[in-house]
Amino acid sequence: MNKPKKITGNSKIKGIIQLLRVQQYYKNLIIFVGLFFAGELGNFSLYPQLLIGFLVLSMTSSVIYILNDLRDREADKLHPEKKKTRPLASGLISPLIAWIIALILFGLVLTAIIYYRNLFSVMISLVLLNGIIYNYILKDIAFADVICLSTMYIWRALAGCAIIDVSISSWLTITVFLTALFLATGKRIADLSLLGEKDANNHKKVYDDYTPDLLDKFLTVIATSLFLTYTLYCILGPLEKDSFAAKGQGILTYSIPFALFLIFRFIYIVKQKPALARKAHKLVLDKSFVVGGILLASFVLGVLYLNMDSSFLNK
Repeated sequence: MNKPKKITGNSKIKGIIQLLRVQQYYKNLIIFVGLFFAGELGNFSLYPQLLIGFLVLSMTSSVIYILNDLRDREADKLHPEKKKTRPLASGLISPLIAWIIALILFGLVLTAIIYYRNLFSVMISLVLLNGIIYNYILKDIAFADVICLSTMYIWRALAGCAIIDVSISSWLTITVFLTALFLATGKRIADLSLLGEKDANNHKKVYDDYTPDLLDKFLTVIATSLFLTYTLYCILGPLEKDSFAAKGQGILTYSIPFALFLIFRFIYIVKQKPALARKAHKLVLDKSFVVGGILLASFVLGVLYLNMDSSFLNK
């Protein structure tokens, strides 16, 4: 008879880190997007506030992740992968401990919300509310699930704008939403490709309603919308013509091929390398995608921060 594994202090710590899903905190880096497009990258006095915002967002995310694991604990025990990697399903962390950690984190988040009492507090509240609605209502409803998840990225990005008090652009809002929706839909397609339609249903109940053909059509609609939104932004520029981001109007049009390449490349990854598409952070393993991202970011950075505009080409 096999002896049960002894749970040590180190394994408990590892279990808590898994419960908090610290590896997912990179998603909250989107809080810095507003800083970039406000032209304040060199204003280091804003970074402490943004780091605090990042910490509050990360704690909020952990509360949502813990609630999700508590809700799905019994189902996760039957899942071949999750029963080993989820600390509640594996028995590494007890539900009582998980609730205590969640309540402590919630208390800290609530303290931050009360302390700021401004638009940042509203955005953090919306992230928390959005996560709860997803976990308990929309998680098992096809298409509502990915739309709900993608909306959460809007609140994260706007939290960054709010905490440093920079203007919120409608372009930023819609681009963040469409990008998140694009990635989430690609993940759904990759799941179906890797797991198969039967096993995917064990992974998430919502896969009962998804089919590869349906998701492919949805991905095409989102990719087109994302490309058109970015193209219109490059041509028309911000609504506030005196804003920092308006400096790139016209010349940013030349970044469109880089953006289009990234969209095409991600669709390729979804179809040919689904293991990478399932986890957004694994996209860094695709060299072509990374190079394309660096080129696009470098171009936009150069245009905005080197004060280039359409007259630059006539010099």
